[in-house]
Amino acid sequence: MLKLFNMYFLLLSIVSSSLIIVVFKLIGRYRANTLSAIIINYPVACIAGFFLANSSPISELTESYLWFYIAAFLGVLFIGMFWLIGTSTIKAGISITTVAAKMSVIIPITYSIWIDPNDSLSIIKLSGILLAIAAVLMAVYKKGNGAQSKQALILPLSIFVGLGIMDSIVKYSQLNFLTSSLTPIFTASSFGFAFVVGLLILPFNHSAAKDMLKLKSWIIGIPLGLLNFGSMYFLIRALAHINIESNSTTVSSIIFGINNISIVALSVLIGFTIFKERPTKLNWVGICLSGVAIIILAYS
Repeated sequence: MLKLFNMYFLLLSIVSSSLIIVVFKLIGRYRANTLSAIIINYPVACIAGFFLANSSPISELTESYLWFYIAAFLGVLFIGMFWLIGTSTIKAGISITTVAAKMSVIIPITYSIWIDPNDSLSIIKLSGILLAIAAVLMAVYKKGNGAQSKQALILPLSIFVGLGIMDSIVKYSQLNFLTSSLTPIFTASSFGFAFVVGLLILPFNHSAAKDMLKLKSWIIGIPLGLLNFGSMYFLIRALAHINIESNSTTVSSIIFGINNISIVALSVLIGFTIFKERPTKLNWVGICLSGVAIIILAYS
């Protein structure tokens, strides 16, 4: 039964993450303002986090203020990365953006090898990292000249680096001060800080401020917030699964591998069938290689 629940949560994480990209694509199609939808999404995600928290460990939070500064910095990264993902989905395409986002996992892997004494670099893992870098470059490459083609290249690469840094910060937090009881509050607080940052920059974007009052921005922003929170929450639940036979947690690398590969595959399928995207042959090669690279990293 526990194995069934584990796969159930993993499936929900995969679907949530894939649908986030789809929502961003719909923002472009229906000409909604990306920033306004992003700003609306964060209080929804924040409320969902506090709602699902079983308790509020205030005593643990007040023991150190380090969590406050890290959560605030993550809030800035959250809204910045979400804006980049939304813009890249519209400019570069759904499949290429997804690959760049998912392959950013090689950065926290490298960081973990450096900071975590229980992790190490093997020949297989190094091969997976190098293959992943090559896969990202091939997946995001597009022929053509001008600002449009350059933007379609820079945006996914920026997502690759930015998400990698963000995940590395989360890894540092978990390794140094986060506990299981603090995790949902810390996550919800990061979403809350992202909302504050969004409100601060809103006056400088008149179109976004105007669209905040439109119904379509809320129709898009609310499900986006639920999917944003769900993608993290369900993945954590899948990772927290305990095998009653060995009394150990599920191997995280396998869960991450299955999660990333499935998101890439599902997003490419959605982009190809629903949005009629046509990646180049080189893009397809990069997408296929990314799956191979994730498999190698998962079993390294």
